[in-house]
Amino acid sequence: MMTKDAISGELTVVAEMITMARSALARNQLVDIGEIPGKLRELMSSITDLPPEDAVELRPTLVELLTDFKSFASDVQAKIAELEAGEGSEGQPIAAERSGS
Repeated sequence: MMTKDAISGELTVVAEMITMARSALARNQLVDIGEIPGKLRELMSSITDLPPEDAVELRPTLVELLTDFKSFASDVQAKIAELEAGEGSEGQPIAAERSGS
């Protein structure tokens, strides 16, 4: 069983992964977030094994992580909309960006 401090540390690692993914997305780089859901499932399971007084202390960290993940989801949706509109990062058509115009 993981301790509260170990879970808190792992939640920080997940938050850093999300921050790095948001940064990469902003630079139009591919983002691999495949390990985040599994990591979160593992951590949530570990939190349920904690005594209630310890688990409740992790609530602020979990709320912050959820907020960050929602912001990342919004960033992804905006990037998809940008790509569907055929625009690059400066609002220029992607074809023009590739051709060096």
